[in-house]
Amino acid sequence: MSRKSLYRRLSERFDQERVLLIVLILGSGFALVETFRFDISAAARFPRLTGSVVFVGALLIFFSKYLPEGLRAVVEESAGVFEADEEFEKRQQGAEEKQQAGADKVESDRNEFSTVGRPIHDSVFTAVVITGYAAVGFAVGILWATPLFVAAYGYWFKQPWYLTGVLAVIGFAIAFGFMSVLGVPLDRGELFLTSGVF
Repeated sequence: MSRKSLYRRLSERFDQERVLLIVLILGSGFALVETFRFDISAAARFPRLTGSVVFVGALLIFFSKYLPEGLRAVVEESAGVFEADEEFEKRQQGAEEKQQAGADKVESDRNEFSTVGRPIHDSVFTAVVITGYAAVGFAVGILWATPLFVAAYGYWFKQPWYLTGVLAVIGFAIAFGFMSVLGVPLDRGELFLTSGVF
């Protein structure tokens, strides 16, 4: 059995969006619990707030079909801020038209997994890269994991290399800014660079 057919069978059995929600719930829950171990309570405010919002939001979406009708409508309603742009909608319409017209099976298989033609579903990649970001951040520090995360994400979604590079530098600058303002050693990891760089 090939990897692609194995992935197809698993993707038919499991909803990738549910898997992503489970990763978000577990990751934000772990991050939220870990904030109570911070020595500086002021440094815990932002991660605690962010972790709480992600944790509660992911739980609401995960259990949305069990919510009362009024609350379910609010949770499941898509906001205008997060709607797909026109280019993405055109691509989606084009893909739907191709499927309806009996497009080539190879092309429909490719579009079924990813919006950019990758071999696995975009939500699975997002779950994997978020988990990797947390693991690398734990090992070497958030400061160094942030540009790697941005670069991997930009590469996956086929962004131009110069845009990905600029975004990686911006991500590094934001993490460095948090480290400087909050006085939290984001340049230190638990396994490597334990004494930090800056």
